Amino acid sequence: MDLALPLVATSDDRMLDAALRWCAAVGCTPEVAPGVVAVRRSWRTAPVVVVGDDLAPELVRAQLPRRDHVLLLARSRDEAWPLAVALGAVDVVTGDDETRALDALTLALDGRGEACLVSLVGGVGGAGASTVAASLALSGAARGFQSLLLDADPLGGGLELVLGTEAVDGLRWHDLGVADGPVAAESLAEVLPRQDSLATLSWGRDGPDEVPAALGGVLAAATRGFDLVVADVPRHLEPAGAELVSRSVLTVVVVPEEVRAVGSARRVLDRLEPHTSAVAVVSAARSGGLGRQAVSEGLGRPVIARLRHDRHIRTAVDHGHGPGKSRTARGVAHALLDLLGLDRASRPAAAQRA
Repeated sequence: MDLALPLVATSDDRMLDAALRWCAAVGCTPEVAPGVVAVRRSWRTAPVVVVGDDLAPELVRAQLPRRDHVLLLARSRDEAWPLAVALGAVDVVTGDDETRALDALTLALDGRGEACLVSLVGGVGGAGASTVAASLALSGAARGFQSLLLDADPLGGGLELVLGTEAVDGLRWHDLGVADGPVAAESLAEVLPRQDSLATLSWGRDGPDEVPAALGGVLAAATRGFDLVVADVPRHLEPAGAELVSRSVLTVVVVPEEVRAVGSARRVLDRLEPHTSAVAVVSAARSGGLGRQAVSEGLGRPVIARLRHDRHIRTAVDHGHGPGKSRTARGVAHALLDLLGLDRASRPAAAQRA
């Protein structure tokens, strides 16, 4: 089914020229409505409406239902705000506010869905959080979701090495670090390294030693352009990790079944607490270790899945094959996907568009 067109509501030629120019710049051709009757037909379905201040008073009197993404195009910004409030517009722009208008149109038009964002954090170094993150993203892609594996740990060695995708063409963090303003979801999905339904955003061999300030724009685009975003977050959090955790539907802490690891994981949970209450624990089996129940009791939280020891995972990763063939890693990933309600029948709008 074709997507609805943006709507430009004005009978003023100069305003119409500006609106058409902006729409062309973001790659769309709008429907034009010169009067209230024509506006009514598409008011509810248009993804964004640009209303000229020549027609806005009539639309206010028509008492159209409130809706998102209405932009008031005015001859004077300062004088137009009362009209914008009455209309329910999110912003006021003039014909000279091209950047402001393009930003608003991009955000309104670019993607309709909201991805399920999940963060993985190790309770201690070497817990296996990166392996679980990679397996979760792979399993999500296998279920038909457009998935993104996002590496938020610049000192972690690069998640693309876990997947074996370091030779795949595409942009890395250092390429996106200079991004300014909104990032287009469709563009992001196209430029990242990709294998089938799985894209990765990781670190190249050279690049910044911290997550770039562009994280906010990149994350906003990622949650619009993908169905599932899996972030590998370092346990010290820092601002970037805290932002990812605070925006996540679920944060998963991977804890080896060892006394020291449980002690470390307690401190990690204390760090997570100010940012989220949606935390789940996965235990990682160790030969002669404490066991799943002891980890649960030590942390005061249920263990929702157990990553059993698989001696083949390390070899597979070292040889560039990734953890995709590990039955135990897939088992944990599927348990998490089921917990999140991400079965094949629940594919979000973004997956259905792909």
